Amino acid sequence: MSTTVIVVIGIWNGLLFAGLVAVIVWREQVLEWITGIDDRNREERDSGDRNGDDAWAAFLEEHPELYELEVRAGEARNG
Repeated sequence: MSTTVIVVIGIWNGLLFAGLVAVIVWREQVLEWITGIDDRNREERDSGDRNGDDAWAAFLEEHPELYELEVRAGEARNG
């Protein structure tokens, strides 16, 4: 292997290792951030506010080619 390849692999491994260390050190904050996003989405979905559904319906009207995909996905979820 050439020196360039070894240096690039070394830098890549260093970045991966630094990322792993960062996740381990800040795992609580990362998990809190991830679950916070999930909780917010769940609250919006379960709030009874239908604005999201109206926006999705309007988007599908503008893109009729996606409507068929939406119908198929719904059929697959419902069995």
